[in-house]
Amino acid sequence: MREYWIVNRFTRQVEIYHRENAQLRLIATLLAEDEIASPLLPGFTCAIAYFF
Repeated sequence: MREYWIVNRFTRQVEIYHRENAQLRLIATLLAEDEIASPLLPGFTCAIAYFF
């Protein structure tokens, strides 16, 4: 599985996509009050607010 995070500094959002069958599928849209985690980074979490 490949995972992509698209950070939009204007809307202060992070979109998480997974690659499936040569296409990207939107998994989540996170806002400043949310936390991000990934199965590719066990134990990692980060508040989205720190991105901005």
